[in-house]
Amino acid sequence: MKKKTFTQSAYFNPRALLGFALCLLGVTFTIVALSGLTGRSVEAQGTLQNGSVANAGAPDYAGPPTDRRHVKPIRSRPLRDMKAIHPSKAPGHDHPEPIRPQPPTENGGPAGPMQTTLGPVYSAPTAVGSGWDGVGVGLAGFAPSSNPPDVNGRVGATQYVQWNNTSFAIFDKDTGALQYGPAAGNTLFQPLGGLCASHNDGDPVVSYDILAGRWVLSQFLVGGPSGSYSHQCVAVSETSDATGAYYLYDFLTDGTNFVDYPHTGVWPDGYYMTTHVFNAAGTSYLAGRVYVFEREKMIAGLPARQLSSDLAKDGGAIQYGFLPADLDSLTPPPAGEAAFILGPNGQFTNRTDSTRVKVTWGTTPTIALTSAVISTVGISTPPCVSNTNGRDCVPQPSPAIATDYLDNISDHYMYRLAYRNNGTQAAPQESLLASGPTAGSTSVPGHGAVKWMEFRNAGSSTATPSLYQSGTFDPDTDYRFMPSIAMDKDRNIALGYSKSSTSTKPGIYMTGRLGTDALNTMGAETTVTAGGGVQLAAGNRWGDYSAMTLDPIDQCTFYYTNEYLKTDGSFNWSTRIAKYRFPSCTDAQAWGTVSGTITSSETGAPISGVTVTLNNGYAAASNASGVYSISVPAGSYTATAADADRNCTSASPASASVSPGSGGTATANFIMTGASKLEPNGPVAIDDSLGNNNGKVNKAECVKLNMPVKNNGCAKATAISATLTTTTAGVTVVDGSATYPDMLIDGSGTNATPYKISTSSSFVCGTDIALSLNLTYTGGTKSLVFTVPTCGGGANQTIPASSIALTDPSQTDRLGRDGVASTCSGKGCPGGIGTAGVRNYKTFTFNNTSGAARCYTVKIDAALGGSDIQSAAYQGSYDPAALCTNYLGDSGVVGLGNTVGSATYSFTVAPQSNFVVVVNTSGGSTTSSQFSGTVSGFVDNTAGPGACAAPTPTPTPTATPTPTATPTPTATPTPTPTPAPDFALSISPSSVTVPANGGTATYTVAITRTGGFSSPVTMSVSGLPAGATGAFAPNPATGSSTTLTVTAAKSVARGTYPFTVTGTGGSPTITHTATATLKSK
Repeated sequence: MKKKTFTQSAYFNPRALLGFALCLLGVTFTIVALSGLTGRSVEAQGTLQNGSVANAGAPDYAGPPTDRRHVKPIRSRPLRDMKAIHPSKAPGHDHPEPIRPQPPTENGGPAGPMQTTLGPVYSAPTAVGSGWDGVGVGLAGFAPSSNPPDVNGRVGATQYVQWNNTSFAIFDKDTGALQYGPAAGNTLFQPLGGLCASHNDGDPVVSYDILAGRWVLSQFLVGGPSGSYSHQCVAVSETSDATGAYYLYDFLTDGTNFVDYPHTGVWPDGYYMTTHVFNAAGTSYLAGRVYVFEREKMIAGLPARQLSSDLAKDGGAIQYGFLPADLDSLTPPPAGEAAFILGPNGQFTNRTDSTRVKVTWGTTPTIALTSAVISTVGISTPPCVSNTNGRDCVPQPSPAIATDYLDNISDHYMYRLAYRNNGTQAAPQESLLASGPTAGSTSVPGHGAVKWMEFRNAGSSTATPSLYQSGTFDPDTDYRFMPSIAMDKDRNIALGYSKSSTSTKPGIYMTGRLGTDALNTMGAETTVTAGGGVQLAAGNRWGDYSAMTLDPIDQCTFYYTNEYLKTDGSFNWSTRIAKYRFPSCTDAQAWGTVSGTITSSETGAPISGVTVTLNNGYAAASNASGVYSISVPAGSYTATAADADRNCTSASPASASVSPGSGGTATANFIMTGASKLEPNGPVAIDDSLGNNNGKVNKAECVKLNMPVKNNGCAKATAISATLTTTTAGVTVVDGSATYPDMLIDGSGTNATPYKISTSSSFVCGTDIALSLNLTYTGGTKSLVFTVPTCGGGANQTIPASSIALTDPSQTDRLGRDGVASTCSGKGCPGGIGTAGVRNYKTFTFNNTSGAARCYTVKIDAALGGSDIQSAAYQGSYDPAALCTNYLGDSGVVGLGNTVGSATYSFTVAPQSNFVVVVNTSGGSTTSSQFSGTVSGFVDNTAGPGACAAPTPTPTPTATPTPTATPTPTATPTPTPTPAPDFALSISPSSVTVPANGGTATYTVAITRTGGFSSPVTMSVSGLPAGATGAFAPNPATGSSTTLTVTAAKSVARGTYPFTVTGTGGSPTITHTATATLKSK
């Protein structure tokens, strides 16, 4: 579920609270949990409810959604080419945390076998390498700001993907080397747009489709507009490369209710997802629900549907804490078999609810559920040792105190419900592995243990799985919780979990059993990562789940990820990714390889980005050399090649039969036919040497433009000409015709002669200029859209040194401080705190003169030692009696001017509108120390020297009388006019890629001299990303070329960066530019 995000000030310090209570008898303090908060400090603003809600739906509950229309996906470009949104820049969206239902109180029977001694060492898995730190403290570029981390990860063919709460990273599965990230989760969904792009709400799940070699990544979205409250944002990779392209879907899961705690599982007929459904306020638990997404369509990137159904109740109790089966084995379930859902019984302890789910697709899709209770096994509720708020359950050593104890996540089967078919589809041997927290043996105080269960099934779609073995692993009185379990191909089992006590810092541990061990037993305990610290004042939350997954290729290596702390503190969690295996397990049969080359039928040149797909769903895209390679289990397949995005309309052959053997390679080459596809190739290059010469477009200015174009199609583009038009007020296209060079596949070029536009003196600075480049070429026409920003980089404005006095205007309420600084993408108004008092304030008014909405940033600097102040911004005007009217954003921080010296926040202001920055005291009847500030984001209204000179009109010819014929004189040769000295620049290659860990890129800048131009040309470069520098040799250039070397540091983020080279020389001065691209991968 959505995590509460606290810092230490989110709660009163219990020791300080005790002393304060002695001074203020009779005062009752209520501690409140805010949802989805980030930042350094937050305030309590609600009531953290201890207990449960009735397991009954609200009167207006309408049941699961019935909309079965297709959801159309968007295909993203490769993730490796997308700039990661830094986790600290992700949008925050707050919503209530649902209250957990009351656990069952009726005893459903005996707890079953309890193991109170450690088993043999040889029965436990052994470490493979040392593992590595995942998203958390220890991963460069990431700092936790929320709690708990929702530790979640999965191993694929070559990579490990971890997605914790709202941030993810991609690693090499063998070395742990970081390949992408850390990135905010909504980075994935930027090409999709809409709510999935603007929200980053977390509760992520990483799945790997072993039947097709695809990643299935998803997170929920909560708090959408009316009728669109809950969504699931799903990304299905096009290939087994997690840094490649994705098919992106936005499924509306409930229009009015909060669909919480999603967990996904892969099954042949769908991607299954179990959820808890609450009302929007989170105060009433309405239903347990399963969703099924149309897998067959999604792996092909086609419009797909979802089905859903509520699970049956246990008497009057609603099912809670259940999971869908998730396929681990290379052998799939029997054809057409119903999927499994297992979870704790809502009415009785030590019992398990079983639900079989059968779906059909076709014209009229159906979903049918068969429910039963397994009365022989389940979990009970582990003790909550402190229990002041229902979450302070798991003890920790000092300096933690009882109210710092950790949440045990009781009454859940913990992710995942691992499924294996150890037989064949015709003669299946099915195992389902489940685990959860449960009560340990008798001790004072009580402690928790981990329960593990293996169920078996014999291929029936309606039968209830039967218990094969189970055990409670409880070798001592330490508190064990947060388990996750999986089985390898030899039926060996690995069980990971967290462990803590008053003498053991919370850390990561593991046990396991050989498939040949005595039933119901586990082996010795292994320390994965011992805890280095205890968690303090962080809302008690820990983990929420962990993840034990199995290598899909070797079927022997377990990957386990969980949470730990390196040092005492709050919001300083780390995560670990560890590899373990049983020495007796031998790798599964080696996979085969299908590979080949993709070329153009027109030129024979290689084509990148074409996807080759096998009939079982495995796929790969061709690289820059046109080569693709697919790892797949040995067998016979049909391969096809396609790339509609490139306008590749057909392939020769249309399909190819391939039969890779174990460890062998089968080859299938494809020749593609299609059309060209002209697209923009980076930003417009601006040459304002006729105007302000400041590198940007201002009003009253004549500007030359170069507009780069690339052929991303499947054939050569020839005879390209273009005309430029605009609809932006105050802008005139003066010279709007140009030609482009012919472009091979993946070739690029720019206009042969610059376009020229003119801005008027009345042009509204800050307005983006919309340009349409209308192309005509052999075989077709196309219009490309370019946008040119204007007047950027205006001077900062100041908030003068001030302080707040009791004589300043006053207000009776103030905004709550939630620890979240607003960003350009916005923030919901936190509302008033509703406590009596008189706060004084000052206002400072500014104006967005731009013709477009702009993001502004306010930085407040305050002398320390005074009373707390806070700052917020408002559109137009500020009404202290209506704190959310016209609200734009606020600093969110607690302690500004007291213990915090500065605060920065951003917000977006409507065009040509005033905005008001407010600074107020947070406490009643107090003054402040001195503060000052800056506001940035303004436009530069400097006018240029004037519009472009009007082109000289062509004179109208005048009729001349025919003269009398005279002898023709001997012709005198007319001297050929000498052209004016000039030069032009061009860059090759047009794009160079450097590795993500830094490197150099070399370009040759050709200088074409005409008209006898011989002056040295002084070179400069602009537009390189932060961390990259450029140097020319020689500079100035006196010959026909110079070499540009770009050095990129490790800090350069993955992405594509167009840059501009400028050459200046001659007298009078002549300036020309050329553009190229730097890529970091």
